Amino acid sequence: MPILFGAHILVALLCAVHVVKTGRAMYWLMILFIFPGLGSAVYVIAEILPDVFGSSTARKAGTAARKALDPGREAREALTQLEISRTPGNLMRAAHALLAIGKMGDALILAEEAASGPFAEDSAIMFTLAQAQFANERYEEARLQLEAMKAAQPDLRHPEGHLLYARTLEALGRVEDALETYEQAASYYPGPEARARWAMLLEQQGARESARLRWQEILTGAKHAPGFVRKTHRKWLDMARSRS
Repeated sequence: MPILFGAHILVALLCAVHVVKTGRAMYWLMILFIFPGLGSAVYVIAEILPDVFGSSTARKAGTAARKALDPGREAREALTQLEISRTPGNLMRAAHALLAIGKMGDALILAEEAASGPFAEDSAIMFTLAQAQFANERYEEARLQLEAMKAAQPDLRHPEGHLLYARTLEALGRVEDALETYEQAASYYPGPEARARWAMLLEQQGARESARLRWQEILTGAKHAPGFVRKTHRKWLDMARSRS
């Protein structure tokens, strides 16, 4: 036990040096030394791995780790920035942050404001509005918004938008269109969520063998993935294990 504790302290010290050298937020120092083992693990996932790998999955893992430590931090910072400058970018950031903490109606108001100005056809703003519409169960509006986004930028590859479109079609009861769209999205979506949602809809339609194959594909794809990737997608991997 003393050896293990000493190792935790050593890793925390190394992380603390990284905090100071790279100019990270000083609250990390408190986290590292109050929770030397857990704090170091969270710091590595949140701050070091995204720099090392530079991938969307690593960045998502880092974001998830920071949210676990302080779920309301992003919303507070985004709303503060919005008070300073009510730009479309700040409106969009605040809308995302409010969606993440369940304030769907407030998020929709901000997303609509962001989309009402000269950047109304910006893909990021259009997608944020579609997310807020979907979260508020305004599915037909979300469908039209996503189709308008595609029409405005026909060459855009947007896996998150593609997945949201499939979910919107499912919510509207357009099952065949949703299944086709899930299949398309799953072919390039970075992670198992699109394939998992496709499998769940197949199950609902009684296509259990096809669904089982989708779950198995998820597990096969995760076999050689780094540990932090499997941790990020644990929800879907656990579901796949229980159903394959």
